[in-house]
Amino acid sequence: MAQHFIFHDCPSTIKEQIRDYWVKKQRRIDRLLQSFPPNQRHLRLSIDRQPNGYQVRAVLALPTGTLVAQSKSRFETYQAAIDEVADTLAQEIRRHKEQIRHDDSYRRKRLRQKDFATASQFLEQDIRQQNKESFFELLRPILRNLRNHARRELIFAQIEGKLSPNEMTVSDLLDEAIVRAWERFDRRTPQQPLDQWIGGLMHEILDELETKEILTISLDDPRFQVTSGWILENEPFWGSLDLLTLEDILPQHEVEEPWDALTLIEKERWLFAQLSKLPKLQRRALMLYLLEGWEIEEIAMLQNRPLEDVRKDIETAQDFLKNQLKNSQ
Repeated sequence: MAQHFIFHDCPSTIKEQIRDYWVKKQRRIDRLLQSFPPNQRHLRLSIDRQPNGYQVRAVLALPTGTLVAQSKSRFETYQAAIDEVADTLAQEIRRHKEQIRHDDSYRRKRLRQKDFATASQFLEQDIRQQNKESFFELLRPILRNLRNHARRELIFAQIEGKLSPNEMTVSDLLDEAIVRAWERFDRRTPQQPLDQWIGGLMHEILDELETKEILTISLDDPRFQVTSGWILENEPFWGSLDLLTLEDILPQHEVEEPWDALTLIEKERWLFAQLSKLPKLQRRALMLYLLEGWEIEEIAMLQNRPLEDVRKDIETAQDFLKNQLKNSQ
């Protein structure tokens, strides 16, 4: 991260001490900014020294916005002023990341629903005309919006012992959902968005599977891997599936340095292992809310549960994960 110090009325000896002291605070800030490329972060730290004390202001420029933190008053020592600014800046970063997560999930949701809404009338036409092939050909490309959700649900099914590794690919699950969508299209609730209805069909498919013997799972277990499928030449290129990250689930949570030593793959597998310990409905409520942009009311409708129960489940699941992180460090 590029950094620039601006000093006002600070002696040279104090300047070096301030730089050295900030290094201690910078580690915490860097951990919070891991999701941003280092070359796209710029911090400007302004230190103003007056007879009545020090005041510090930090201006952090990120590709997603500019954050500002300033000590609320003047402090007798520069250490106290920097401490307050570092705490305030950390809080602003956490809040900013939560807003980014919310905006991204909402954007994905709107794009997903727009795609399904565009195709809806033509799918209805195919149903009326009993044109199964056209129905499949139209719906399959649109389901790219559900690929990551399907991947996560398949991994959980493998961890729970409902599937063996490589027994079902993402494309297998979505293809089965398409078949059920064709069979039940005219019986769906018109008020329910089409993407949510098909997502419910995916859950139903996996929930019907019988649980096999559950073995102890390690971070190199093949059950953490799911292949995409759909390798035919006439299928659209959809790119790689997304990894699950801690910031997806706990965007405002600060972690200690041991967590940083893990690779992205190791972090994702640890998250899957911990989340698999949660009750199924609780875990799905968490994932749908944070990663898919569903409103709590929509999740409650899908799961046929009281709204407050769903809200409590999301909070409980996040608290559980925070405790697991704390105990592992």
